[in-house]
Amino acid sequence: MRIAAVEPVLLGYRKTDPPMQRSFALVRIVTEDGLVGWGEASTNWGHSYPTVFATTVRDVCAPVLIGADARDLRARVADLHTRLDGYFGRDGITGQTIGALEIALWDLAGKSLDAPVCELLGATRRPIRLYGTGTTMFDESPSWHAHYFDQALAAGFRGVKVRLGRSVEEDVEVVAAVRAHVGPSVAIGVDSYWFHDARTALELASRLVEFGVSFFEEPVPQHRAADLRWLASRSPIPIAVGERVHSAEAFARLAHDGGAAVFQPDATICGGLLSCLDVVALASSAGISVVPHVGGPTAIGLAANLHWATAAGVDLCEWDIDPSQPLVDSLAPSLALSSLADGVASVPDGPGLGVTVPDDLADRFPYVPGETYTDVFPDHERGLSAAAP
Repeated sequence: MRIAAVEPVLLGYRKTDPPMQRSFALVRIVTEDGLVGWGEASTNWGHSYPTVFATTVRDVCAPVLIGADARDLRARVADLHTRLDGYFGRDGITGQTIGALEIALWDLAGKSLDAPVCELLGATRRPIRLYGTGTTMFDESPSWHAHYFDQALAAGFRGVKVRLGRSVEEDVEVVAAVRAHVGPSVAIGVDSYWFHDARTALELASRLVEFGVSFFEEPVPQHRAADLRWLASRSPIPIAVGERVHSAEAFARLAHDGGAAVFQPDATICGGLLSCLDVVALASSAGISVVPHVGGPTAIGLAANLHWATAAGVDLCEWDIDPSQPLVDSLAPSLALSSLADGVASVPDGPGLGVTVPDDLADRFPYVPGETYTDVFPDHERGLSAAAP
């Protein structure tokens, strides 16, 4: 099963709430006998710099893969690391690009054997519990944010995540409103997206304890290891990291440093399915929980994460509950929020990833350069410049 073509496919659509251009980075691998596998890379919510991904695939990775045997997946991943690691490093675009290509190779493997990817990994289809992720519409009222979760709650979700990024007082007010609205039986996590310095994050965690918060995601940048370790040793709420950790090796360093109690790997970011399974193994040995990050990809990235999570025995997964997700709804209707019930999701039916991609997808959802996430939310990541505690 020789590889004949490796093609980046960039997609996009205009989002109205907030108004911004969403963009996505896919890859299409075609074998000599015409079989097609699809993969996806992410910067954590779609892909903010898809042309960088496309250039990396086209100029660096495709020459390594064309003519090689797609069935020897581990060898192909090793070839890609040989080509990328010494020049781009092990993290960043390397983890994203190899993740996308490895996902596409798994899709090919499943299709060639007429089996879903999770079965190739030793598991069968099963439901996984979901928690719904809130939004960064910070101009809206606390009540608005509380009601944002209504559709997810109606679909049986028993957990939600509140996005932080205001002042401490404002963030506390929003979490209080969400807790009052969802009641005592729904789990609440919070996510501040590198917004804080370590001392402010500790103050906020101490204020949020009364609302029964289950985890505090990305309070400070994880590569500021001393800050994260300082915070994790003092926070009354477990610290979670993962959506911007790009390799199993980076997760291993976090485990060694004691910087987090919850790991959140994502196959579209962290080097693919096998890398995520490596994270599960090292987390288990360190007594760290694993809850996959699945932040707003297309159905391809969503399905890929469900497959490895199914194989790993993971029992809880993030879910983007944005009501406008045409690249999920149109590609895998069973994963659309409107199709979910009892607060669970399973891998789509069908071989490979179980996602059918129409030939005209790029015509229907063309990539148009526009605002990146950082352009729309410039205050996020400001913890990068914070002083150490």
